[in-house]
Amino acid sequence: MSDSDLKNPERDHLLAVQDQFILEWGRMSSSWGINRTMAQIHALLLITGRPHSMDQIIDRLHISRGNASMNLRDLIDWGVIQRFRHPGDRKDIYQCSGDVLHMFARVVRERKRREIDPTVAALEECLSQVPKDDDSEEAQHIQDRIQALLEVFGVIDRVYKQIFESDESARNALKHYLKD
Repeated sequence: MSDSDLKNPERDHLLAVQDQFILEWGRMSSSWGINRTMAQIHALLLITGRPHSMDQIIDRLHISRGNASMNLRDLIDWGVIQRFRHPGDRKDIYQCSGDVLHMFARVVRERKRREIDPTVAALEECLSQVPKDDDSEEAQHIQDRIQALLEVFGVIDRVYKQIFESDESARNALKHYLKD
């Protein structure tokens, strides 16, 4: 970056817009149960549209190396950023796909795997523990409530399979809905 870039009012304005986006993405994501720093790293890579080294991410977001490392690893595991290295360089570079539909589908798939699938398994386990020969009103109430929840999760699973099971189906479904 040159000295003229540092004094450029247009660049300062764009940096302010980026910072606002990064803060809002982190705020919104944390309300969804996603780590704020993880969301802010993702937002930085998404909004700038260019790769960053870990040092650049640390400097821009004012976070520790350990925090950056842990959250970059999680973002890679979620499949929303990629790590690469330029030939002959020893530093890893991180980038985010510019395909917002792909990113959204990956997040939905990961949330389903981490949150919905274990919840369904736990509900099924609870249901299996209700004695089959217990005809009491309390046992019936427990079975009915758990079964109703499993039916709702079944609908969510069918919608998920139709829309998000593959990148191509997600892209087509989301594009269809975005056109309307």
